[in-house]
Amino acid sequence: MENFFVPKKIWQGGGPFPHVLVLLSEYPEFREYARAHHDLLSEYGDKLGVIPEEWLHSTVQGIHHAIDDGQLDKLRDALRVELAGMEPFRVQLGPVWPGVTAVTVAVYPEDVMAELNGRVRTAMEKVPGISLRAKEARFWAHASLTYARADFPDRDLNRALRALRPPRVDITIDRVHLVNQYQRPNLGYYTWDVVEEVPFG
Repeated sequence: MENFFVPKKIWQGGGPFPHVLVLLSEYPEFREYARAHHDLLSEYGDKLGVIPEEWLHSTVQGIHHAIDDGQLDKLRDALRVELAGMEPFRVQLGPVWPGVTAVTVAVYPEDVMAELNGRVRTAMEKVPGISLRAKEARFWAHASLTYARADFPDRDLNRALRALRPPRVDITIDRVHLVNQYQRPNLGYYTWDVVEEVPFG
């Protein structure tokens, strides 16, 4: 694997920056799914930043610059409006994807997660002064279990992850959280302070 926290991925300005997340830490079944991988991932010590259960999440959309209190209030309002028309939906989490810089978990179906991303982006774009990174050609719905903190050969890890394969889990997503997210390169993962819970409907 290759170090995730290379200079080009370190946030300029340090943060925290506003993000909209699905807090997977709130779903016991996903915590159990992550726990099934914990012992294996922990064998890699300082090479991996294994995400503690309380920080498990799926990123819907991030803002990678600071905003002021007025913009934050406008963003809260815009999110409530855009997500009022979103219905709760079921997704399946799994399998695990061993990646180049992280070990991620697939989220299916992708189309409904892409719709959620689109609604959140629309809300953010309504707030003057908020600038978003270019939209992906296809939204990649995923969660992360760990980020690489160093370069190391990963053949054994990949084989062990493929052999592990715990049962996939199904959850219902009916809300997101607006947070101020912190990047913690020294720990190897992200943390946040919750600003507001935004329910669907």
